[in-house]
Amino acid sequence: MDKTLHLLEMGFSENEVSLAIEKFGSDVPISELAESIFSGEIYSNRVARNKVGRSSGMGMENGLRHHSYDTVKIKTEDFSPHTVSQSRKLNNREETSRGKRPKEVYSGNLPDGASQFRHIDFEENHKGKRPKQEYIDDSSSFLDSSWLEEKVSPIVPRSEVQTIFRSNPCKSLDKMVAKSPYFFYGDVVNTSVGCWTKISQFLYAIEPEFVSTQFFSALNRKEGYVHNLPVSKRFHILPKSPMTIEEAIPHTKKWWPSWDTRKQLSCISSGTSEISQLCDRLGKILIDSKGVPSPEQKGYILHHCQKFNLVWAGQYKLSPVDPEYLERILGYPMGHTQADENSLLQRLALLRHCFQTDTLGYHLSVLNPMFPEGLTVLSVFSGIGGAEVTLNRLGIKLKGVISVDTSEANRRILKRWWRSSGQIGELVQIEDIQTLTTKKVESLIEKFGSIDFIVCQNPVPHVSGSSSAEIDFLPGFDFSSFCEFVRVLQRVRSTMQRKR
Repeated sequence: MDKTLHLLEMGFSENEVSLAIEKFGSDVPISELAESIFSGEIYSNRVARNKVGRSSGMGMENGLRHHSYDTVKIKTEDFSPHTVSQSRKLNNREETSRGKRPKEVYSGNLPDGASQFRHIDFEENHKGKRPKQEYIDDSSSFLDSSWLEEKVSPIVPRSEVQTIFRSNPCKSLDKMVAKSPYFFYGDVVNTSVGCWTKISQFLYAIEPEFVSTQFFSALNRKEGYVHNLPVSKRFHILPKSPMTIEEAIPHTKKWWPSWDTRKQLSCISSGTSEISQLCDRLGKILIDSKGVPSPEQKGYILHHCQKFNLVWAGQYKLSPVDPEYLERILGYPMGHTQADENSLLQRLALLRHCFQTDTLGYHLSVLNPMFPEGLTVLSVFSGIGGAEVTLNRLGIKLKGVISVDTSEANRRILKRWWRSSGQIGELVQIEDIQTLTTKKVESLIEKFGSIDFIVCQNPVPHVSGSSSAEIDFLPGFDFSSFCEFVRVLQRVRSTMQRKR
């Protein structure tokens, strides 16, 4: 019964839920039942696949298993952070009237130091039928999955995840989907194509938007978002965070060799227990070569500098970036993650999986003129409070924040920041998202008057900091937690719709 209620709250019909449970059994996890409904397996005459294999096969092949494949043509153009929003100038109706398919756009994997914007022109002559539009909640918003029918190669490297998606979400959203309460789902790890397909299917088939943080900070990392926010009239947070390592950590300039041409960090490494020995080993190579290493030695040193986030701390001396400098690069207050309970490794892990607030702020800046008196936020899997810090940096008053996070360390960090930043609104912290039942959601909306914005970050596993192996683990996509977010999102939107 609990699973049935959860699926109903996610927006599925009683018939769909009954068919799924009848076909796959009541012991199957909710995430697998939800996936079976979306994939259409509940209507198939095929024998159900192995229950374990159904949920674990969330890679590219499963995510695109219903689509045929073809080749794509790629061309490059100049790119700037403004180009992402400007790319929406394509008039889909005009293209359609000419008998052509609209040009697909995405911002792909950009090489270091390059400025490119890439377009995909798919084959114009599609003979297959358009996917059926499916309704997923009671807000009259349809699942426009036209972008899912594009033909792409299933053999795509993990680093090319973004290439099948256009970069123009919200271009033609249904009016019911595009209106308040607004939502924003973000992921800062390298998520697979199959996972992005599922994320979009559950979020009204809105096309993911991918952006590189190199245009906003001294960090070069790809982040992906699915949201129903407007895309015009975005602006940068001021003052901007440092754009280069030299700006963020000026004292390193004195020791930085000319052959190390890095201007931005390529990753945020959590470090390992062997990091000190590695730095000593690299330093010995420099000392033995009297500061003039061979090309092979330079390549070896630079490889480890990029892999472990090393900077020059002295003559012939390398060290990892201190958390305080990482906080500055990511746009957080100095000492944001500093606490007696958090070890160095813990702080690095927390910063590794958080939003870059300047990048996030560029996309959330549209909320500023829409809510001049402030807004109430439901923050799902808040982490160290990236969304809250971002909204505060944008000058948006936080009338109230309902924060959901399982990590006690994260909740302490957010609570401390809430007090130190002088917030006058109310902070409600919830540990378990499953306690956000329909009744609880309705009571919170009654308490605050409304929930204006729902933001969610891909949840990361709790890190105790007891081992470097645990710290270095790169989290994947937690589909079960994502389904809980979808359930709560649907409940908030339907409740707010009834209040109007």
